[in-house]
Parts: sequence; structure tokens; C-alpha cells
Amino acid sequence: MVPSDLSRRTVLGGLGALAVGGLAGCGNDASPSGGSAGGTAGSTTAVTYQLSWTHSVQFGGTYLAQDRGLFRELGLDVALAAGGPNVAGDANTVSGAALMNVSVADGVARSNAEGADLVIIGAQYQKSPVTILSLADAPLQSPQDLVGKKIGVAGTDTPGLEAFLAINDLAQDQVEFVPSQYDPAVLTAGQVDGLYCFYNDLPVALAVQGIEGHSMLLADFGYDPMSQTYTVLRSSLEDEAKRDQVIRLLRGDARGWQLYQDDPQAAAELTVEAHPDAGLDLETQQEQATVQLDIMFSEATEQFGFGWFTDEQVQENLRLFELLGIEGATEQMWDRSILDEVYRNGPTA
Repeated sequence: MVPSDLSRRTVLGGLGALAVGGLAGCGNDASPSGGSAGGTAGSTTAVTYQLSWTHSVQFGGTYLAQDRGLFRELGLDVALAAGGPNVAGDANTVSGAALMNVSVADGVARSNAEGADLVIIGAQYQKSPVTILSLADAPLQSPQDLVGKKIGVAGTDTPGLEAFLAINDLAQDQVEFVPSQYDPAVLTAGQVDGLYCFYNDLPVALAVQGIEGHSMLLADFGYDPMSQTYTVLRSSLEDEAKRDQVIRLLRGDARGWQLYQDDPQAAAELTVEAHPDAGLDLETQQEQATVQLDIMFSEATEQFGFGWFTDEQVQENLRLFELLGIEGATEQMWDRSILDEVYRNGPTA
């Protein structure tokens, strides 16, 4: 899985299984909605919010927003559409089935190269979750440590690993790529020295089994694709009514994530209770909820608000697209005006 496929392959929803063995469309207005601060008393506008994967605490802040009535207070009746391996979130937004979806920057760039006109208006993750996982007794701590080592990587992830090596002036023939189906068993069995995966899933799965690992976040060494991006159609930003819905949806979601930051364990408990058929393990969800804090919150979110991104991040991602062979993307693929509106009175939405 390349980072552009993050929204379709992240396995946060299935960590319990890993530990053991290795859409509704956008509705019409029920009645006229109010401004961005909230809707007309007693009325709501139905919208669909497309998640990037199956239900798990990866979306804990969004669940809190819905459970605590934060969307409804803002005049929205929000349907949360689960993602999965056969769900194309960007396409659902393009088709109008969803008002907003959670994606990843290079995925959005690829969609736009194919004719979409999507815009990133925020980023849940302040750091990419892509990591090289190794065992604690033989940790890979820097890019140079990969030289001469075997790294397990799914076939569709190889462009991401290749880009990481290029950024760090390493040749591909200095590292042996071992085909992997995102299975931690190849690491624990000693078949590879490291595994290309995600900080808040496989390392957690091993930890819950009592296996100590070491995660080397690739973002700490120059490879930081913007992840879990709030993504909408450009036309939704240009239409007054749709733009108002987007502002309210993002405001409610940000409030939910602020609750999550204060009490991630409550989010884990809610996730398991709200989705009893998802096969979720409470202990695993609780561990994920805590680990995820590292990549979701930063000095920037404290200063400017949840979901913030900088001009420097935009330029860094544009340079990364060149390494990944994605053409045509410009700064116009990002728009911070919705965040500016949400946080016009400060970093608390």
C-alpha cells in the first residue's frame, strides 16, 4: 500500500484479529438550515461524511461528536459511512454521495489527475503514520540502519518505500524488499528485519500480544505525506449553502477530536459499544486511542486548532508528489479558508 492507498488499506479496524491471527447519499434539507454557528431550532440538514476505513477508534473523535450531539447542535444530521477495501472515498465525494471524506494527500492528487476537482481543507494527522516496524532487540532507528536489511513491504507500498530511500540518499539496491501482505508474522518469525506499516496499527497489535517493537516514523526522516485529510469538492466551497454545511461539519468534528484529546479512553469505549459487529477488542482500541495522540496533535494544533496544516507542509507534499510520479498538482489543491472560519475566535472550534 502506497500512502495514497492509506484510506483503503489501514487496518485499524481489524487489530483484534491481527493480535489473534497474525452509503447513504447526501440528503436534502429537511428544512432551511441556519448559519455556520448552527441550524434553525429543530431543523437539521442531512449530510454524509465518508470515513476512510472500517469502524475503529481511528475515528474516535468523530464518534464522540456524533454521540454527544455536536453535529446536531450545528444543524446537521450526519450519516457516518464506513470505508473499506472496496470503498473509494474520493469517488464518493466526487459523485455527491458524500459531502466530505477522509483521504490522503497523494490519493487526492491522483484523483485530481484523473479529472476530479477535490480540495484538502484540513488534516487530522499532523504526522504521517507510515513507519518501519522492527523488533526491540534489533531496532532499526535511522534510514542508514536499513542498509543490507530485509524490509517487508506490500507490493503497492513499494513506491512509498522507494521515495523514502531517495529522500535519504539511499539506493534501492542497498535494501532488500521482501513482498509482504501487511502481516506481522514475517517480522516475528525473523523473515524480515523490518516491516513497512503504520504507527497506530501493527505496532499496537504486537504490543497487545506482549511483543516489544520499535517504530521508526518515516516522517521524522523527510517522508511525510499529509494523511487523514478532510477532502471536499471545490464546487462545495464555491456554493454558499454547501460551504456552510462543510464549515459546520468540520467544526463539529473538530470539537469531537478536542473531546478525544481530553479523554481518549472514553472514545475507545464508545467505539466498541457503538460498533459491536466490527470485531473490536477493547484493550487494543484503548491502546490505539493513546498511541494515536502522538500523530494527531502538535504545537500547531494547540496554537491554531485541530486539523491545521502549514504552507511548508503543502510544499513538502508537492515535492513528494514528484518523487511518486504524480503530475499536475499545485498549491490550489489545498484551501485553509474553512479552518480560518472554524477557528476565527481561537483554536477551540
